Amino acid sequence: MKALRQWLVLSACNVGLLALTAMVNDGIAGWSVNFFLAGLVVVGPALQLRPATLVFCLLVSGLAADAGSPTPPGFLMSLLTAGAIFIFLLRPRLGRIRRIHQIGLAWLLNGAYFAAFTLWALARNHAGGAAFGERVLVDFCLSQIVLLPVSIWFFDLQESALALAGLTPAPPQPGVAG
Repeated sequence: MKALRQWLVLSACNVGLLALTAMVNDGIAGWSVNFFLAGLVVVGPALQLRPATLVFCLLVSGLAADAGSPTPPGFLMSLLTAGAIFIFLLRPRLGRIRRIHQIGLAWLLNGAYFAAFTLWALARNHAGGAAFGERVLVDFCLSQIVLLPVSIWFFDLQESALALAGLTPAPPQPGVAG
């Protein structure tokens, strides 16, 4: 029952962040700028959940991410899964998880997700050129800059939501993947 509550709470936080990001992007669409913050939704669950419950969290979060993007169904869900696998491989080396680890992982994953999303957009639209390159560079830089304050808020939100649900937000022992 604890695992069920844990992945439900983390999934709700992820869906909330994705919805908030979509609303902000809609509001600033006139400026031709978009924020991309998909790297945040993997870090907390991948560090706290066991693989069986992480799958459910990634399914819900991935469906929400795919619903708000022009990508084909399952594209962002597969990226989230790849990011979770990366964190599982890295988790034994991290030792005690600190906030700086979470932020660093979010920055790294967000950059990788942004690159994959950009490559998909290039392959789909065949639209290169200076204007596309400038837009991608601006979106990437702004997304990575905005990621810092949003990540601090979001990781605190996840911890507070877990505490409100009567769960301890402490991550499992390093290397425990079962």
